[in-house]
Amino acid sequence: MTKVDLSMPKVPNQAPKWLGTYGKYLYPKLATYLNKSDKILRADEYLLQQYCSAYDVYRKSYDEIIKHGVQQAIYKTSLSPVDGTVVSKDFQGYKKNPAYNMMSDSLSKMNQIGKELGLSPKARSEMLDLKAPTSKKKSAKESLKEFFG
Repeated sequence: MTKVDLSMPKVPNQAPKWLGTYGKYLYPKLATYLNKSDKILRADEYLLQQYCSAYDVYRKSYDEIIKHGVQQAIYKTSLSPVDGTVVSKDFQGYKKNPAYNMMSDSLSKMNQIGKELGLSPKARSEMLDLKAPTSKKKSAKESLKEFFG
């Protein structure tokens, strides 16, 4: 097992093999974008992987909804007690496509993780406001001496 220094700047640009198709497509684009910032560390790779994994689930769920719709019809099937053939299919109403909940959950995760990575306008502005510590703090005596001359 190789050691990885998690305090090093930058995350790898290559997506992990285990990511799904959509996640693998997004990963290098986001990694390149994030690596332009001096705020990203190798330790943040985990968050980037989670974000891309959630994006993969989001896209697959979205594709499922496009294919089958947001809601699905529910039917109650009645069988003949004599020979087991279908006698009737009675419409019972609609149910929400389960893919909708998966899509919604993954979108929430993406929003949460995206804020941590600085992918929202507010998070970016907060990251820009963070300042690196400056030189040593002056003592109270030095500050008063400087203030009063």
